Amino acid sequence: MIDMKCVPYKRKGLYLALTLPMIVIYILIFCMLWQIKPMFALIYLSFFVLVALCMSFVCVYWQCPYVGKFAPCVGGFCLPSSQLARLWKNTKRTEGRYKFFYNAAFVFFFAIIFFPLYFLYMTSIPLLIGYIVVVSLYTVSYMWLICPHCATRAACPGGQSAMALQKWIKKSELDEEEAQ
Repeated sequence: MIDMKCVPYKRKGLYLALTLPMIVIYILIFCMLWQIKPMFALIYLSFFVLVALCMSFVCVYWQCPYVGKFAPCVGGFCLPSSQLARLWKNTKRTEGRYKFFYNAAFVFFFAIIFFPLYFLYMTSIPLLIGYIVVVSLYTVSYMWLICPHCATRAACPGGQSAMALQKWIKKSELDEEEAQ
């Protein structure tokens, strides 16, 4: 289930090149929300903290080999998770707790993506469209270039999706070649 050949993560430069622009976007969104109402910015910031805490428990439960090291987490907003995971090492880990933290992490993950949409819409339609395009391109690039080379791709939902998509594309290409 864990591919130890991917530890340490070898595509760190590519990961950072893809992810740093997203981090800049998060900062700009935070600033925009702060200008609208500081409480909105603080709510947005709390999603990052909560996803990092929840994912850190998930990392420990999965026995992620990146705990305490660089981890290629999606979006960059759970980069601290591999460090925070050390806090959970001596905590009782049950499947019930895992499911709670896993589901909570997904809620906060999607909150980070979707929370700004209304505010972007109210600020500028072109800004909203640009945000959707950048997030979409990032997601496709991440799933195509990062996930397949991560040690936890068999356990992580993103990795599973990326591998299934690549398998489906390769099968479609083979079917197309056979048809010719």
